[in-house]
Amino acid sequence: MAHSALATGPVSCAIDPAMVLSHKFPEVASAYDERDVALYALGVGACSADAADEKELQLVYHRDGQSSIKVLPTFISVLNAKTGDGFYMDVPGLHYDPALLLHGQQYMEIYRPIPSRANVANKIRIAGLHDRGKAAILEVETLTCLEGSGEALCMNRSTIYLRGAGGFSNSSQPFSYGTYPSNEVRDVTFPDSTPFAVYEDRTQKSQVYTPNNAWTVNAWIRRSSCHEVILQHGTNSRERYLLPVPAPCLPRGNSGY
Repeated sequence: MAHSALATGPVSCAIDPAMVLSHKFPEVASAYDERDVALYALGVGACSADAADEKELQLVYHRDGQSSIKVLPTFISVLNAKTGDGFYMDVPGLHYDPALLLHGQQYMEIYRPIPSRANVANKIRIAGLHDRGKAAILEVETLTCLEGSGEALCMNRSTIYLRGAGGFSNSSQPFSYGTYPSNEVRDVTFPDSTPFAVYEDRTQKSQVYTPNNAWTVNAWIRRSSCHEVILQHGTNSRERYLLPVPAPCLPRGNSGY
């Protein structure tokens, strides 16, 4: 039996890949509205430097009504968290210590403009399971569709790094399974040159996203995983950088998302 979201302790048995890969998640309905969209924007730093900044204010308020506010593209990353208790890691055969869990990567695709409010259905599946020796890597894919029309809105693929859960396959031939096309994961190359601009910013500990994640604020969970300070998860802090960069920081005074 898989550990629950808040139970911690040594893993007593190895992952059962056949059981994990055959697991079927129920389709989960959820909804969001303009308040969720605005709180998300505030949570990742919108209007934190200047509450009257016109570019950032449109993410939380619109003179024509809240239905006209803009939605940050990365808002879709929280749609798969609005499923029941927000935790989908209780998978039969998936044995791990939650205190050693890390969010490794978030891959997203957006198929249509994101409405400021919607009722959606989340279709969740295991997209990949990889044995890395000392650790296991689990990929969970969530396809979010609009209720009624069934039109696909977006897809999230979360890569979960489970420390201490590897070694469940033959060490000479580590088990690796994925169901997605290789062209969806593109290699990133960085130019060997000096950056044309440098912009420094810092995620604030007081940002409103922090209180809704047990791994972020629960002192017992933090200490059991050897962290004494509040954790700021990558997805919550990196989204700040999809906000407008101040014009003076960019060449020729350009600014944009």
